[in-house]
Amino acid sequence: MLTLGNRFKDAKKYELSSRQLERYTSVKQINDIFKWLMPFKFKTLMRIVPKGLKGTISGMLDFLNGKDIIIDYDDSRSLPLWEPDEIPLYDGGDKPFIVPFLLKNKKAPAVLVIPGGAYLYVSMQKEGFETAQKLNELGFHAIVLSYRVSPSRYPCMQLDMIRAIQLMRKNADEWGIIPDQIIALGYSAGGHLAMSVNGVYDEINGMAGDLSHIDGRPNAIVSGYGMMDLKCQTFNITCDMIFLGDRFTEEESQRLSIQNLINKDYPPVFMFSMENDPTVPPKTNCLEVKPILEENGVACRLIIYPGGRHGFALGEGEKAEEWPYKMVEFLKETGVIE
Repeated sequence: MLTLGNRFKDAKKYELSSRQLERYTSVKQINDIFKWLMPFKFKTLMRIVPKGLKGTISGMLDFLNGKDIIIDYDDSRSLPLWEPDEIPLYDGGDKPFIVPFLLKNKKAPAVLVIPGGAYLYVSMQKEGFETAQKLNELGFHAIVLSYRVSPSRYPCMQLDMIRAIQLMRKNADEWGIIPDQIIALGYSAGGHLAMSVNGVYDEINGMAGDLSHIDGRPNAIVSGYGMMDLKCQTFNITCDMIFLGDRFTEEESQRLSIQNLINKDYPPVFMFSMENDPTVPPKTNCLEVKPILEENGVACRLIIYPGGRHGFALGEGEKAEEWPYKMVEFLKETGVIE
């Protein structure tokens, strides 16, 4: 069985201060938690998990049991972002790819779907494929991104997103995509990824390879319960340690939190969350980012739904299930789509 232990096997090589090392030892806790949880049947486990964490736990368990990743890099339905020997900064781990969900014989806007997973895994099923199918119903082409996660570090994930959008624009005629109507939709850590690219684009685009002459930024951003502050925690592990690894510093963590990346060149941003999200609390994430977007003249809308779940994706059966329709309204009002 796959565990998270291999995600952190390089921890011993890190040169951390005693305070940082104390924080990083919590990584061992997550592996111990999963070793303890795995003997339980799934239904039994979900009865004892706090309601607010059910989405997070469900996604992680599916990933660890191999249920979530139903398409991989070598699958005929996937499209690799680069040839295996051309992936920038690649140093082992999963290779990045996209899975297109294209409408037939229709010119339409497109959404790059970026699942979450705390930069530890990619929640491809609910936050990827099921979301893509919903977007197809709403008249969008959808492209699901499987990006690099730990042990890969920044800026690998951002390069993967940039490359995906560059491929979407390169193949726009063939795929039926309107090239200036591309939206990046990210959940949780994918929300951080979707929001971060515009802020670091000039810094890293040159690493993206032979398509760097094609704009790899989205025309709009949608963030579902998106992690903005890298100090968010998953099982007491702060995501900046996962995201930056042995290059972690407090200064770099602050620099790459969305609050400090926003500038006047950001496209329109639509955000949604639940008021009592225990994993990515709105107070230190979307609610903190909204006024910064407004100060920079960026069109934005934030909807906080009742409830206390993280990882609710399409939010079936709850008030939050309206968000795809509210997103479409916002994209039309801001002129991103017709």
